[in-house]
Amino acid sequence: MRRGEMLEELVRGVFVVHPDGPPQYPYGNCMYVQDLRPAVIDMGAGACAFSAINCESVQLGLISHYHFDHLHGIDLFRQAGLYAGWQEQKAYSDEEQYVKLHGYELWEEMMPGVPRPPLGPVAPLPDDVMASPGFRKIILSGTFTDGELIDLGHRTLRAVYLPGHTVGHYGFYLEKEGILFSGDLDLVSSGPWYGSASADIGELIKSVKRIKDMDPKIIVPAHRRVQKQGIQSSLDRYIQVVLDRQDLILEILGKAMDLEELSHYPLGFKPAENIYGLFWKKISIRNHLRYLQCLGIIEEVEPGRYHRK
Repeated sequence: MRRGEMLEELVRGVFVVHPDGPPQYPYGNCMYVQDLRPAVIDMGAGACAFSAINCESVQLGLISHYHFDHLHGIDLFRQAGLYAGWQEQKAYSDEEQYVKLHGYELWEEMMPGVPRPPLGPVAPLPDDVMASPGFRKIILSGTFTDGELIDLGHRTLRAVYLPGHTVGHYGFYLEKEGILFSGDLDLVSSGPWYGSASADIGELIKSVKRIKDMDPKIIVPAHRRVQKQGIQSSLDRYIQVVLDRQDLILEILGKAMDLEELSHYPLGFKPAENIYGLFWKKISIRNHLRYLQCLGIIEEVEPGRYHRK
């Protein structure tokens, strides 16, 4: 992708920063707002993509959530104050909290007899990815909360709490322009990712409904092209993936099963590329079971074994 193609101007002074290649892990789309307080939203587009803007002029870095593919470029923005949702504040300074939110403390329960390997990339990372996966301390200048207005000068961003993917996942809304940066509520055809301990399927469904109620004109997702048409139907298809998995689990639970047994069924998840992929799948199934219990649709008939009511 040529340098000029890495910046897509949506309206005057508001840009999508596209990675030099598909917006797939370890990359993601980001946003740049040119204003009196120049701001970027997320910093995972890669150093090559960010070479298209003046990183030294950026005063504000807004983080949608703590995942690596949204953070690895923070060192490009040394003059910027970094802000994240208050719900995940400790994940940037406390490795124990970082591990807890990911769910790695559940490794022995989910993966009995399998040592947890060091967290790292499946393949060598591209040269313009400036960090490696895993905890690193990030100093925040502050946090934001749901509905908070962020004054950039001529424009105002609203922080929109959209949990479910993680406990502190946020979007950012330019209300006058109808532009929503939706982060990892990304409308990819494979559906949402909710494979961490802090993910919550009930909250995820509510967050998608909230976006539908907002009815933005444009959605900028982290891992798919910019959405300008058919947004409502795209949101419906996106969450239907979750509901279809839920129906499959309910069908299987016509007889009592434990999580290990359920994990051998495809359930609409992508095949695991490595041991972490299997772990995340099991966490996702665990999150389904917790949600279905909350709904009163399944019951734990004996420790760790579940049956449809």
